[in-house]
Amino acid sequence: MNPRSYSPKTVQRVALVGVASSSFTITVLSAALADIADDLGSTVAVVTWVIAAPLLAFAVFTPMAGKLGDIYGHRRMYLIGFTGAAIMSFVTAGTWSAGTLIAARVVAQSFSASTGPSALAIMMSVYPEDRRTHIAGTWGAVTSASPALGVVIGGPLIDLTSWRILFIIQGVGMLTAVVLAARVLPKTQERRHHSFDLMGAILLTAGVGSLLAAINRAADVGWDHPLVIAGLVFAPIVLVAFTAYEGRVEQPLVSLDVLRKNTVWRALGSQLFINGPYMAGLILTAVMLSSIFDFSTSQISLMILPRPLSFAIASANAGRLVQRFGGRATVILGSLSIAVGLAAIGLGAYERSIPIVLIGVAMAGAGNGVCRPPIIAALTKAVGDSEIGVGTGLLNMFGQLGAAAGISILASLVTIESTAGEFLGVLVIAAALALIATVVAGSIRYIDIPSTPRAAPSPTAPYSAVVHRD
Repeated sequence: MNPRSYSPKTVQRVALVGVASSSFTITVLSAALADIADDLGSTVAVVTWVIAAPLLAFAVFTPMAGKLGDIYGHRRMYLIGFTGAAIMSFVTAGTWSAGTLIAARVVAQSFSASTGPSALAIMMSVYPEDRRTHIAGTWGAVTSASPALGVVIGGPLIDLTSWRILFIIQGVGMLTAVVLAARVLPKTQERRHHSFDLMGAILLTAGVGSLLAAINRAADVGWDHPLVIAGLVFAPIVLVAFTAYEGRVEQPLVSLDVLRKNTVWRALGSQLFINGPYMAGLILTAVMLSSIFDFSTSQISLMILPRPLSFAIASANAGRLVQRFGGRATVILGSLSIAVGLAAIGLGAYERSIPIVLIGVAMAGAGNGVCRPPIIAALTKAVGDSEIGVGTGLLNMFGQLGAAAGISILASLVTIESTAGEFLGVLVIAAALALIATVVAGSIRYIDIPSTPRAAPSPTAPYSAVVHRD
C-alpha cells in the first residue's frame, strides 16, 4: 500500500498539537499550588517543587533527548516522548501525596524533554531554510498561547472539580497528538552509525543538574547554605571534565567544534540574559501586585495574562518583522522591548498605576516573542540539520539556567514587605541585564528572508510540498 502524503502545513499543525498539550498546565498549575497543598496535606513550600523539579529535569534532559532524535530519528522520539508523557499525566492525576506528585511530574517532564526539539526538527525538515524563523515563531506562539488557554479553561474547571482535571485533559491531548503524529509526521534523517555518548550525558546531567539545583535552592535557603555551596563548587568541576571528555571521544554528545562557532555560543549566551530578567520579572510582578496593590491570586493571574498573549502574537509575526527589517534589527528591537517593559512595570508600581504595569507586562512578553524565533533559526542553521535536536536542547538548557539564576538572584532582593521604590530598583536592574542581551544577540548572524513571496515549490525541489510518512 502506498504511504499517504501530507503538506508541510499539515505536518506543522499536527506537530504543534503535542506542543500545545505539553505546555497547557504550567501557568494555571502555578496558581493552584495552595489548593494542591491543601488537598494533599502538604505545604506550599513543598508543593512548589511540583513546578521546580520538573523544570530542572526538562532542562537537563532536553539536550540528550535532542541528540537521541538526531541519531534515531525525531519522529520516533516525538512518539516515545508523548506516549510516556501521556501515561504519566494520567498517573499524576491519581497521585496521593506531594512526594508521588513531584515524582510523577519529574518522570512526565523527562519524557517530554524530547518533544520540543523533535517537533522543531520535524517542522524544519519539511520547509526551506529561509522559513525557519516563521516556523520557530509559530512554535513559540503555541507554547505561549497554550498556558494562557490553560488559565481560561483550567481555572474554572479546577474551581468546579479538582486540580487533577488538568492532568486528565493534558493526557487526552497528548494521546491525541500521538495518534495524529503516528499517521502524519514524516521520518527525519537518522544516523544509526553514530552511538550515543552515555558518559558525556552523565557528566552533563551531573554538572548542569547540580548547578541548577544549587541556584534554585539558594533563593530559599541562602547562598551560604552548605548544599548550595557544594553544588556551585561541584558543577564547574564536572562541566570542565565534560568538556575535556567531549574533546577526546570520537562521537561526542556535543561537538566542541559546533560550540566554538560564534553564532552558537552567542545564541546560547543570549538566552541567559533574555530569560534571566524575563522570568525574574514574572516573579517580581506577581509579588509586587500582591504587596503594593493587594491583589488576589485570580487578579494577579489576569494581570499577568497579557504577557503570554503578547508573546504569542509577537512570536507568530516575528518572521514578517525579520522579512521587513532583518533578523538583527528585529532581535535588538525585541530585547529593548523586554528592558523597557521591565522598567515600566517598576515605574507602574512606583506610580501606583495599573495601566503602566499592564503596558510593561505586554511589552516584555512581546519582546521575548519577537526575539526567540530569529535566534532559534540562526542556531539551527549554524549547527546543521544533523544536530538540530541537541542544538535546540542546549538553547533550552541555557534558557533554564538564565531563568533559575535570574529568579534566585533578583527575586531574592525583594519580599512581600518591600516598598514600591525597592521594586522599581530591582526591576531597573533586570532591565539593565536585558540590555546585555541586546549586545550579545545583536552580534549573531541571522538568516535572511526574501522580501518577495517565494514561488510554490515543485515536488522535485530540494524540499517537497508533500511529505511522505515512511
